[in-house]
Formats: sequence, structure tokens, C-alpha cells
Amino acid sequence: MMASNRILSLLSDVALLFPVFLLVFTFKGFFQALSAKLMGDDTAQQDGFLTLNPLAHIDIFGLTTTILVFFFVGGLLGDSLPRAILFILLITFGARWTVPVTIDDRNFKHYKLGGIITALSGSFGNFVLAAVAIACMKILLAFSLPKYAASTLFELLRTLIDLSIIFGVLDLIPLPPFDGGRVLRYALPESKQHIVAWLEEYSLFIVLVVFFLPGVSDLFFGCISSMSSLIKRGLFKLFF
Repeated sequence: MMASNRILSLLSDVALLFPVFLLVFTFKGFFQALSAKLMGDDTAQQDGFLTLNPLAHIDIFGLTTTILVFFFVGGLLGDSLPRAILFILLITFGARWTVPVTIDDRNFKHYKLGGIITALSGSFGNFVLAAVAIACMKILLAFSLPKYAASTLFELLRTLIDLSIIFGVLDLIPLPPFDGGRVLRYALPESKQHIVAWLEEYSLFIVLVVFFLPGVSDLFFGCISSMSSLIKRGLFKLFF
């Protein structure tokens, strides 16, 4: 009975998180392609990434693998780790089910500026998505929906808002594999590029420390939570 309940719980989480992550990574990929286009590189557009069609941004094999690992690891851990955090960890540590946006920075009109803006555009896209979800939430409040429908839609929108912002903040971290690590590559002068190379070489160990070392992880997730809450409050003030 407990195993059946756990499976049903995992299925429920997948049903909720799947469309959320689909939207999060679609918006991220679209805004990266759009920013590259605006900066002078149309490679992503030519390769079909300048679209909000999820099929252009999602790797079906990677998605299937991620879901299978999610079920296996989620079943082992039970309720000791929140499902959304488990998904974030899987994606952070290499469970990729998105197609990387192809960008040729040699085509940028201004190399450094184009690189920085393109690197930051994924986070910006996530924040735009959160704003859209908040706007949808306000619109729904004007309708008298059945209780069960309203409850489901608001849970979906709340999850979308929270995870869009969290992923947007995480991607700002100036460390590979996050997009903030790409910002360093463009922002630092040639004489400091060895710092980027060092971070890329030891990024896995650094991420393991900040994610799991007691004390350090508490501080890290506390900062992520504080920044996310600040952005969330700011976005809600735009609509409420």
C-alpha cells in the first residue's frame, strides 16, 4: 500500500512538474535565441530555436531518461527530498532533456556585450515567464471557476512562478555549468581567463560542496531563497 501511494505521489508530481519544466526551458531557449538574434547572430534562428514551440527545445530521449531516474531516485528517497528540488538536482548534475541553443558568438556585433546579454537572457526569460504566470493568476481571480478547477490551476501557476524564478536565479550563479559562468568568460579580461578555466575544471566539486556540505549548503540555499523571494515580491507588486 505504501509503495502504491508513493508511485501515485510520484505520478502526481510528474503531471504537475512536467508542463512547468516544459514551459521553463522553452522560454529560456527562446529568449537565448532571441537575444543572440538581436546581438547579430542568427544561427539559433536558422536552427529553429526562435520559437515558443516546446518541440524545438526538448530532447525526448533526455526527457524520458530524466523521468525514469526521477521515479527511481524518488522511490528510494521517499519524502526525504522535495520532488521539485530533486528535479533541479537531476538537471543541474547533467540530466539534460533540452536541446542546447546553437549560438556562434563570432557573429555578435559587440563580442563581449553580446556574450553577456545572451548568457543572461535565459534568466530574463524565466522571470518573464513568472510574470506571465502571475498575470494569468490575476485574470483567473476575475472568473468564478469551480473549486477543483481553480485549485488545480492555481497550484500549477504557483509552481510555475516559483520554479521559473528559482531557475532564473540559479542560472545567474557565476559558475559553470550555470549561465553565470558564461558571463565570467565574456566579462573577464584575457589575463584572467585562467580563473574561468579553473572554475570549469573544478565546477563539479564546487557545486557538490555548495549543494550538500552542511553550513555551506544552508547559506547557499538561503541566499537563493532570499533572492527568489525578493524577485517574486517585486513581480507580484506589478500586478497586485
